[in-house]
Amino acid sequence: MLMKNQRGAYSDFSLVIFPNAECSHFVVALGVGSLGFNKDFTVATLPWLRRLFSRLRDDKYAGKQFFKVDFSDIESPSSILNHMEGIEDLREVMSKYSTVLPACQIVEVEKGSEEEAYGIVWQWLTTYAAFREVENNKTQRDEVRKYLPHAKDLDDYSEDAIYRQLLEERFIVLQGAPGTGKTWTANKIAKQHFNGSEGKTFFEQFHAETTYSDFVYGIKPKMDGTGLAYEEHYGILINAIDYAALGNPTLLIIDEINRANLSSVLGPVFYLFEKNADERSNNIKIGAREITKLPNNLYVIATMNTADRSLAVVDFALRRRFSWITLRPHSIEANEGQLFMNDEFEYFSNLFSKYASSEELNLQPGQSYFIVESVEAWNRRLRYELVPLMKEYFNEGYLKNAISEFSDYVYNKLGIDLYE
Repeated sequence: MLMKNQRGAYSDFSLVIFPNAECSHFVVALGVGSLGFNKDFTVATLPWLRRLFSRLRDDKYAGKQFFKVDFSDIESPSSILNHMEGIEDLREVMSKYSTVLPACQIVEVEKGSEEEAYGIVWQWLTTYAAFREVENNKTQRDEVRKYLPHAKDLDDYSEDAIYRQLLEERFIVLQGAPGTGKTWTANKIAKQHFNGSEGKTFFEQFHAETTYSDFVYGIKPKMDGTGLAYEEHYGILINAIDYAALGNPTLLIIDEINRANLSSVLGPVFYLFEKNADERSNNIKIGAREITKLPNNLYVIATMNTADRSLAVVDFALRRRFSWITLRPHSIEANEGQLFMNDEFEYFSNLFSKYASSEELNLQPGQSYFIVESVEAWNRRLRYELVPLMKEYFNEGYLKNAISEFSDYVYNKLGIDLYE
């Protein structure tokens, strides 16, 4: 039995149910005993516990589910008290215990809907079982995982969905950790929709030395028969603008946009990246040319690595002008002749879910790391790519609480110590 079934004071987390007198409604909750925390305080402070129970969120029960941001907070009342209409007979008990309910849900048991109510309780039970790690073997773990709610992702990572967003917004940034498919997705959209007679793609990768002269316009030296001369040089942005001005669908991919000094690279051209600039009369002078607005058939996909700790500051004005899409690590199907190491991917996902702050989630290695030709190839990738990456994170002060667990994982998989 996972739920507390005892009298008197107790401590730490339990799964509890508060029914009303007629059993027409009840509240199922993760609650902290009246003695507060004893052994569970550390886990209460981990993001993992909140993320685990937040998987129970369902739009169908909006206004009936309540989750605190901080599960170690047993002083602030739950917002459930603002949603007690129709179950006033539970208000008194909820007022008494709401401060110690970091996660709870109001369940209505209508005639004929008992099965749905049981299903809700079952999901809370399996979530609590996963939290307590009550499984004794793989069969039991698989059974719990079978009924455990999956993490919900509101983003659609398909190329079609991102392409539709591109058509609507014109300027988008694909951001995410290494291996999440940012450049791959941009190139696939380019191949499918801006190729051959359908249009053209221009590609530029930014770096710390990229300048306005490289990307937009500059004067470059040239040797001729009489000596040194200078000529105008129009960068890839102007080439893309000229091609789009002919009426051709045009895509400009800016890879690693955050690696350059954007203010210096874009200069006054920054002003042109407005989706609704038709009414503006200010011209931007570029060499001998003047540009009022970017062609409506010019689209821009920029990529940004959220795990790059040497990033240039992204200007708020850039954030306003672009639509931002975050690509997160997710399971995929491997191509024929390849393996997707799903169990290893799940391990890394669970490690980050358990220990990473919201910002540190941007460091989780993406799915492409887990596509290999063989198990031996995976062991090499783990040893020579992922272990150094994780050690770099640890050395920078990230995911400190995960070091011991990851060290054990590496030793079990490779037989080596993470730290000598």
